[in-house]
Amino acid sequence: MPRIQSIGISRCIPLAILMLFSSFSIAGTDLHWLWDNRCAECHGHSADFARQFLHISDGQLQGAHPARDLKLFLRNHYSPTAEVDAIYSMLLAQVTTAPRFKAECSNCHDSASWFIRNSIIVQDGELVSRYSGKSVREFMQTHRKLDRDDIEFFMNLLTRVAGEVNPR
Repeated sequence: MPRIQSIGISRCIPLAILMLFSSFSIAGTDLHWLWDNRCAECHGHSADFARQFLHISDGQLQGAHPARDLKLFLRNHYSPTAEVDAIYSMLLAQVTTAPRFKAECSNCHDSASWFIRNSIIVQDGELVSRYSGKSVREFMQTHRKLDRDDIEFFMNLLTRVAGEVNPR
């Protein structure tokens, strides 16, 4: 490799790292993107990780070490400080949410975050199909013979994930 290319690459790396870290401190970070790019290599999918390794004790999210403050751990474990509370809330929600999207929807819709990013928009506080403009709630009434409880479950899940992917 010629010297000039090596110098160019070495100058780009610090800039890329600076851009990467600066984007995390901006309000409105896509938490699923953050997890996928910062945590997934070691910990896998956030919901799978949360359900396997975390639990709720006295209303608080706990890891394997009960004395450990999970928020403090997140702050010291490569999490951007501005996003610690949001990551904690996301993991807490995932611990308490049954993995139904993965089991029932992922064959067609990949993950809930992928589905939200690619197919859903939030319009006046309502989830709407990016392509048809139709209300997701209305569509679900004729989708896969979902009953009222199923629709409520998936609407709650998709609304939560939409807030995690597109926070305001």
